[in-house]
Amino acid sequence: MRLNRRQHDAPDDSAQVTRIAPAVGFDGDLYRLPDWAQLRREERELGRAHAADGQIDTLTLETGGVPRFHELEDERLAELAKVDEAADREAQQARAEFEAQKIRLAESQRTFAERRKALEDSQRHVAELEQPSRRPGDGRPSSIALGGSRWPAVRRWLPAALLLLLLLIVEVPILYQVILNWGDSVAMTALLAAGAALIMLVAPHMYGRAFRTWQENGSPAKGRWLLVLVALIWLGLIGAVAVLRRDALVKPLIVDGQEIGPTTEGVGQAPTMILLLALLVATALIAADLGRRMHNPNDRRLRELRAKRDHDAALCARAQAAYQQDAGYAESIGQHLQSGERRTAGRVRQIGNGFDSLATAYLGGVVEGLRDPEAASWAERIIARRASRSS
Repeated sequence: MRLNRRQHDAPDDSAQVTRIAPAVGFDGDLYRLPDWAQLRREERELGRAHAADGQIDTLTLETGGVPRFHELEDERLAELAKVDEAADREAQQARAEFEAQKIRLAESQRTFAERRKALEDSQRHVAELEQPSRRPGDGRPSSIALGGSRWPAVRRWLPAALLLLLLLIVEVPILYQVILNWGDSVAMTALLAAGAALIMLVAPHMYGRAFRTWQENGSPAKGRWLLVLVALIWLGLIGAVAVLRRDALVKPLIVDGQEIGPTTEGVGQAPTMILLLALLVATALIAADLGRRMHNPNDRRLRELRAKRDHDAALCARAQAAYQQDAGYAESIGQHLQSGERRTAGRVRQIGNGFDSLATAYLGGVVEGLRDPEAASWAERIIARRASRSS
């Protein structure tokens, strides 16, 4: 009945898992031995009472006949019948529990096999992805996502960030001058400020992110044409903002009612337009490149796969623990069935020894009640004869 005798019922996966004892082993005992200590006390009191009432005396002990012994023998046989009945019911109950546990064990084993396969798949995917990207579109995450180090990011993005900061420093006076020229129009001032923020930074950054996603995942021809269309619209907006800025810069300033020459005095409109276009395009391209570098979609995919791997590992550990517990519980049921005959034989021995101790306790109570040294001598002989017969 042991678990290792029915390996043909289980997949090969069971050999790779060490069975552990369940938290609560199988307890199919339906029989409990009497409380011999309490019964011995009662028999001793009964012996004293029989001696005091005259139901037994020294002469009775001398003849070797003790009526109480016949009653104890009947009780012993009745207790042995209880042991046989309990043994049969225990065997039936254990077999039924064993069959039910085989079903639960097969289910937990199947669950564990599924969890382990899912974990192996997750580990394989993570291992395949845990190689740093060398070029856009190779399907690999960035080194930052792998190691968490920020130094590669600093080395890669610091030059572009410094150049962007330099361009912004150049842009601030120009933007300030433009706002002064259009300050009498709140709508125009808001339009210029919003246009500068969107066209120079936000929109290019988002475009860079979308472009990197296209590089990594690819897209149909429709998607590529959409990127080209967005870029053309973007250039058109840059040209419009550049024209507005040029007009604002070449327009004479009026401060306290006095007209001051334009900011671009001495510079033609064409060079001013070229400079403005260069600043806007350069700033936007740097923002777009930063967005492309910073938002590798494979980084998110790696994080998701790692989270899935950890989740699958936790599920697999719980499934393995459940399977081990079920296997251990099935093992304990098999051991219970296998030890049925030994358990019954042990109970029979304990019952025989227990009733012998009751007979001895009864005789001890009789001797105490009679207070006759000769009675004690005959009682010792009776006990010796019973011991020799039982051995």
